[in-house]
Amino acid sequence: MGLWLMLAPLVLGYPTVAAVLHDVALGLLVSVGTLAALEWPLVRFALAAPAIWLLAAADALGFGSRTVTANELASGVAVLLLALVPSGKVAEARHPAKMAA
Repeated sequence: MGLWLMLAPLVLGYPTVAAVLHDVALGLLVSVGTLAALEWPLVRFALAAPAIWLLAAADALGFGSRTVTANELASGVAVLLLALVPSGKVAEARHPAKMAA
């Protein structure tokens, strides 16, 4: 989702520089948070903060574009839902695979 937020302005053609900078900055924040969550699993809950901001920013900043608003809402929901899913590393630690004899 972080990479999508960084590439969305190019793909979707955002109308303002402010909208582009906003999504690129949040994309970097989500990407770094995701990488940190791979090492420290509880960090994934911190990703809820940028997700909630994405949901609120659509109205708070008023970029004036339906495309930007729709992308921010969809990305916010996706980041919020994905923040609730534990990484594979955590899942392996809880339920190790049994080796075949």
